[in-house]
Amino acid sequence: MVYRDAAAATDIAVQPTTDGGARTLVTLKDGKAPTSHRFRLDLPQGTGVAEDGWGGFELHRESAEGVHVPVGSIDAPWAKDANGESVPTSYRLDGTEIVQEIETDDNTAFPVVADPKMTWGIVTGTAYFNKKDTRTIANNGALSGVVSGFLPPGLNIYWGAHAAVITTTALKAKNAKRCLKVKFAAGLFIPDQYSGGYCK
Repeated sequence: MVYRDAAAATDIAVQPTTDGGARTLVTLKDGKAPTSHRFRLDLPQGTGVAEDGWGGFELHRESAEGVHVPVGSIDAPWAKDANGESVPTSYRLDGTEIVQEIETDDNTAFPVVADPKMTWGIVTGTAYFNKKDTRTIANNGALSGVVSGFLPPGLNIYWGAHAAVITTTALKAKNAKRCLKVKFAAGLFIPDQYSGGYCK
């Protein structure tokens, strides 16, 4: 579906994607087009939004065990000009809206196409563990029961294959008084540390 002239010199097209998400193509037709665009997040009650560290956002819900379960993602944005050159673009969260900033200049060849994409379902996602669960994983290993409440059956084999590096990262996070987070993408669990937010 295409919304022509949704804003000054701007067309917006919305299309579903095969992974259960939606893609919005924002076309800046010339230099008069606004370079800041807002997308309202109408999320189910209990769904949280957190930066994923990759330029996008993770959508999550909290399980009964207190683990943040990924339920969707908003990919890092991209933008290209008429010559196929990348145009700097980024997101920021403003209340219940994602704001995309597109940095055009005198050298930008119009039209410019920008692509925010949101995906629902555990295709990619990040689990955020609190300090207690980080200690449990650090002390008892990544195959401990703390993770059983959020892993879908199909992901157990992947988690097991990455258990050693997840446990090591949890130990480092515990020693640094930080928390463990684990990103899942393309069949890989990528552990890292974080602080603030759910890390209590």
